[in-house]
Amino acid sequence: MLDLGGNVAVWAEQGNHKALSQPLRSYPWLVLHGGPGGSLGASHVAPLRYAGLPWFGFDQRNSGLSEDLDLSVIDLQRYIDDALDVADNLDIPQFHILGGSWGATLALALASYRPERVISVVLRAPFVPLRSRVDAFFEALEALDPIYFSDHFGPGARTSMVCECFDVATPEHLLELSIAWNRLETALLTGESSHDSKSGFLSDTQEFALVRKYRLQAHFLKHDCFLGASDWEQLVLDCARASWKLSIVQGLDDKVCPPGGARTLAESILRASLVELQGTGHLAQSSGMLTALTEAVSQHHLQA
Repeated sequence: MLDLGGNVAVWAEQGNHKALSQPLRSYPWLVLHGGPGGSLGASHVAPLRYAGLPWFGFDQRNSGLSEDLDLSVIDLQRYIDDALDVADNLDIPQFHILGGSWGATLALALASYRPERVISVVLRAPFVPLRSRVDAFFEALEALDPIYFSDHFGPGARTSMVCECFDVATPEHLLELSIAWNRLETALLTGESSHDSKSGFLSDTQEFALVRKYRLQAHFLKHDCFLGASDWEQLVLDCARASWKLSIVQGLDDKVCPPGGARTLAESILRASLVELQGTGHLAQSSGMLTALTEAVSQHHLQA
């Protein structure tokens, strides 16, 4: 645990790549998890472990094992600063980045902000934080079960209304909203029936974790992830002008972050390599994703 104005949970592994003659001096990989509100998991670091590469990562604020701060002090810059502070504390001046979903958005923001510290970037299913795309996500959730969605968020509710529900909800209502969002999102992720995803008993710990996660997501989405349309356009332009290597791996069956976002990024950042996977969804453990990401990080590492 690192005290960065509140404890942040950090992990790091040296790696054992046989092609690295000086593993202690090789550039490690910073792993950025999704959400916001997720946590660093085995599936996120699996490509690096399979490749035997050194990596480090952390649970973002108000996520996983990291300490919660008031939402009023949580924003994109806080997460960027945390990533750089973690690297500084581990004495890592330069690094590659592997980020998935929201972690891919954060990866681009970090690489744009401090390009001199970034060797290369690999993105999995990048989340594009434009309001129209987030509205389309909630439209997809409503389509799964219109009555269930309407009962909790209102008919036709999109980003603004969903986030407003979280702003004004009582603690009991926050739990109901979080469970509803999670059940619909799980159905979208897995392709299961929304009725199947609604089954199951939640412990007090699980209930707390859901409220914590979706309050944080609503906070970020309410503020367009602190990247308005013009800010996002400038960020992509800055990334296009940078020199670090970029690869994007995208599942064509991804319903959460559809392929259009990855394609738009690849068209805007011409040096980017885009790999599209048939029959693959959003999750890091989706079919073919682990193999494609392992190949990508290995290529980046050996070409650094």
